[in-house]
This record gives sequence, C-alpha cells and structure tokens, in this order.
Amino acid sequence: MQIRKGTNEDIPAIVELLKSSLGEGLIQKSEALWNWKHVQNPHGESPVLVAEADGHVVGVRAFLRWQWQYKGQVLQAIRAVDTATHPDYQGKGIFKKLTLQGLEDAKAAGIHLVYNTPNESSKPGYLKMGWLEMGRMALKLKVNPFAYKRQAVPKAPVQDWQKLTGLLPKLSNPIATTDRVQTFLSPAYIQWRYQDNPLFDYNFLSDYKSYVLFYRIKFYSFGQEMRVVDLLTDAKAFDKKANRVLAASFKQISNACFLTSASGRHFELTNGVYPSMGLLPVMDKGPIVTLRNVSLQNEIFNELGRQENWGYVLGDMELF
Repeated sequence: MQIRKGTNEDIPAIVELLKSSLGEGLIQKSEALWNWKHVQNPHGESPVLVAEADGHVVGVRAFLRWQWQYKGQVLQAIRAVDTATHPDYQGKGIFKKLTLQGLEDAKAAGIHLVYNTPNESSKPGYLKMGWLEMGRMALKLKVNPFAYKRQAVPKAPVQDWQKLTGLLPKLSNPIATTDRVQTFLSPAYIQWRYQDNPLFDYNFLSDYKSYVLFYRIKFYSFGQEMRVVDLLTDAKAFDKKANRVLAASFKQISNACFLTSASGRHFELTNGVYPSMGLLPVMDKGPIVTLRNVSLQNEIFNELGRQENWGYVLGDMELF
C-alpha cells in the first residue's frame, strides 16, 4: 500500500470512495462539491492524501485550508475534514497513517495549526495523536415557543447579490480590533462561502450601506432554526438608524423560527451590534473544538488553546 498526495485525476475515485465508505447522508457527494470545497477555496487548495493499493484509491484524507487572523498575523491553518477508508481496508491503520503524513506535509508547507470539530467517538483518537481539546463552542440561543413545529419558511428580503458585491470591500468583522482569532476576510471568501455554496441556501439581511448579516434556515421536527453564520459592518456607517433597520428585519425572520442561534463568542464581543437574541445566557453547547500545533511557537499556541482568545462566527466553524 502506498501513501501519496492526491491529484485532480484522483477526484472521481475519491468521490466514489466517500460514497461507498460513508454513504450519501444529508450531504450528497459529487465531483462538483469536491471542486468547490477543495479546489476553489480562496484560502487555498486543500492538501489531499490518498492510500493506494493494487492501483485503487482505498483511503483518503483531505485538509481544508483556512486563514485566521490573530494579533496582526495571518495564521495558515488546515481543518481535518473529508476522510474515508474502503470497507475492505478498515482496521489497517490507514486513518492514522494519512493523518500523521498530513501533519508532516503541513509543516513542510508552512502550515501553523490544524483544527477540527470531532465527535465523542473520534475525539480520543485525535487526542492520542497530539490534539488539544479547547472545549465546546459557545452558543447564543433564542427560543420562541410560539413557533414550535412551525414549518412555513420565513420570507427573506430580496437577495441582490450583485448589489451586495459592491458593499463587501467596505465591510469588516465588528470585532476586527479586539485581537481575537477571526477569519481572514475577503470579498472572494464571502462569495465562495455563502453565495456559491452548493450545499445550503444562505440568505442575508442588509441595507447595502453599512451591514450584512448572513443566515440560513435549518429544519427540525420541532420547527425551524435561524442560524446566524456571519455579521459584517462598516464601523463608520453603522449607526443607530442602521441598527434599528437590522433589528426590525432580523425580528421578522427570527420570530418565525422556534430557535435562533449565533456564536456566543462573537455575540459577546460585538458590543451590542447583534439584534435582540433573548435572555438565555451564552452556553458551551456547540461542537467540541480541538487544535494541533504544527509550527507555531508554544507561547502562541497556548494562547490559541484558550477559547476566550477566539472570536469565531458559526460560519467559520460550521461543517460543510
């Protein structure tokens, strides 16, 4: 068996392996999805490793590229995501071999850290390989019992993506000056992450002058969730009037949903920029976040291991 770097020619075989190993599930696997996620990502093309046996791809490990900002430095990161082993080759240590080789390659490529959000079953394996558990992602939740089991999709305002494109260069993360870890933003990233996303329909609220709030509606048996995934503002133009306009349009969507969710860290750090999110306190109820140092100084990595130094939004950490 050979461990090697994956190429574009391997993509059809990789997609078939993902299907045979993991099944389709809620996310339909396709070459188009793989290309959007791993080739067209503005943060960079994903490092991909495959295990090959008898001329066939029997294992794959893809690491999604991501760029974070922290104290003026751009951190080159990868997220351990799409992984599969052919059923006939499971139990042979392919996952571990691919992961450890991926760490070696990452260091040579100048990657600073790896992060991911494992479940309780996969977490012990990562911890054995040197990952650090940072804790559960903090969430801010709002519950509207009057929308229990309501399935009528709240009507989004007109979505003029072309008009929004002209605004994006003027916007920034409202916590940009807080020295917390945050995604390195660009208009290309926003377009790729939300407008061109083939998996989910993302909507936005905007006055096309001073803010944009991205969200998506997720359906459950108990009703709908309004998931706030990103919020950007023009600090100079976002005044009390703009805040009231955002609050009114936000309320219309949120009131139609049983649950509204946002990043607890981002909510706390924006100093009232978010519209009303109810009285429930911020709770550590999100997915587990783990980190692995690749090439950072220990002092910096230790800072990153404390959740209070992060200012992520749900769009940064959402699995896709």
